[in-house]
Amino acid sequence: MKFLQYSLLIAGVVSMTSCLKDYNNPAEGVLASDVNIWAVRNAFKGNALELGPNTLSGAVNTYGVVVSDAASKNIAPGTFILQSDLASPNQAGDITRGIVVDMGASTVVPFVPGDSLKINVEGAKLEKVNGRMTITGVKAEKITKLASNASFTIRPVTLNMVASSFDDYESTVVSFHADLKDYSAGATFSGEHTLYDNSGADLTLLTRSDAAFAADPLPANAGLTGVVTYEGEKKVVQLRSAADVQSASGQLYAGFPESFESPDFTAKSSYNMTATNNDIDLKTGNWKLLQAILGNTFLRDKYNLPGKQCVRMQQNLSSSGYVQMNFDLPDGASKVTVFYGKYYTDVPSTFRLEYSTNGGTTWTQTGADVKDMPERGSKQAVFMVNISGPVRFRINKRGLGTSSATINNGRLCIEDFAIYKAL
Repeated sequence: MKFLQYSLLIAGVVSMTSCLKDYNNPAEGVLASDVNIWAVRNAFKGNALELGPNTLSGAVNTYGVVVSDAASKNIAPGTFILQSDLASPNQAGDITRGIVVDMGASTVVPFVPGDSLKINVEGAKLEKVNGRMTITGVKAEKITKLASNASFTIRPVTLNMVASSFDDYESTVVSFHADLKDYSAGATFSGEHTLYDNSGADLTLLTRSDAAFAADPLPANAGLTGVVTYEGEKKVVQLRSAADVQSASGQLYAGFPESFESPDFTAKSSYNMTATNNDIDLKTGNWKLLQAILGNTFLRDKYNLPGKQCVRMQQNLSSSGYVQMNFDLPDGASKVTVFYGKYYTDVPSTFRLEYSTNGGTTWTQTGADVKDMPERGSKQAVFMVNISGPVRFRINKRGLGTSSATINNGRLCIEDFAIYKAL
């Protein structure tokens, strides 16, 4: 079934290779002589390939936005990473792909993150270099800078999402929250460190010894933004600069994130199961899913692959729906993260995070209401908190009434709810 889902996802976007979306990047909306990075990568069949009209269906140029930071030196000398998006109507979102461009080890890369480029690749080679898909032999005079400060996609992920489809993420920018397994007082970023987020796969954080932030202290847990890449056969993530470390917190609680993968969706298939008081045993403990079900409709429910389900909350209600812990965690909290998105083509909705320190007798909102639902795919909300002692949390989907010209109250998907211990 998982293979079928991936096949359907790919089939839904392959036919869109000629339809490009405007990302404030003048390199988008190009002529027939240009080809996107997705197509360049697909031209590779296992051996080094000379690029040009004969191998790129008549194209000689590729284009995208620089996402690497040569000045911070956490990338091989003379190289940079180019990323672009291929628009798709698929509910999973657009296709984001990236590639390494090698100008030669002695070259000082003049480009910075956000530079929009067009590159004439005729005569250059497409090959694997230290495991990375790379365009080699690119001369400076073949590169045209079109704009500065162009936007580019940063995809929120879990480590298992990356590991299960690694080549799709290679040379693209992702964001995630993870423990540093080998954290200890005095440890620095330099070298290799194991990333852990309890999603089903670990990855390696790799920092070059000469990187500008190599000597910075390693956090126990943080929100990290970085480039997915290979180091030989090893699957790694490399930060671009010190600014890629944010939301430092205590370590992830054992068993979290709550992925809503167990039990099967049939155990909570009605929005209001009065016979059970809407309580259900999940992986982390007993939860109340009031006006909520376990949803598993492919592409319509926003669950994180390779998972198969998430929580779907009801629409058009005048009273709140809840995804609520019926148990306490003992060591306080410093951070809560949750993925969210709107169901299929519904209008957005509004939710808030609340906590209780008295066993669920009273609840207090933390952070602002969340209402910025992406049109497709999902986002991740991050709530920084400072709570000591036993605590429990809940998602409160606001009961705003029936959707209208002035009210947005569609169905809401909640996925991968994670809680981090107090510092």
